[in-house]
Amino acid sequence: MIVILDSGVLHTLVSTSKVKEVTDCQDWFYYLLSRSARVVTSSLCNYEVKRELIRRKKVKEINNLNQLKALIDLIPVDDPTLELAAELWAFARNKGIPTADDISLDADVIICAQYQLLAEEYPGRYVVIATTNVKHLSRFTEAKEWQDIEF
Repeated sequence: MIVILDSGVLHTLVSTSKVKEVTDCQDWFYYLLSRSARVVTSSLCNYEVKRELIRRKKVKEINNLNQLKALIDLIPVDDPTLELAAELWAFARNKGIPTADDISLDADVIICAQYQLLAEEYPGRYVVIATTNVKHLSRFTEAKEWQDIEF
């Protein structure tokens, strides 16, 4: 199993809050690792989370995010990813199902492209995006709320 963390889930994982959702998400993450699931995230998601943590001066969470990179791989946003993302973006708009405003960078289609390329690279392996935004991502991927992903 390969689990791709989106920005919302990544942000929850690095939180220092002790609310049940955060601790449940952290327990879920370590359970996946203990079962030898490969957990990854997009370098774009890392950027989205880090910029907000920096803006809000959340030093402990920034340290948590940096430490998390020792446990998960960052998928780069490279030329093949952007080529496929451009195709997905145009397809979605031509079908009348855009995932963001026309002037937006549309991180969702970039993450969808990374998912598709990862799924092609590992045929036969279950690949899923752990997200808080199933609606947009599920148009092009297997996407589930993190709580619904079991190993």
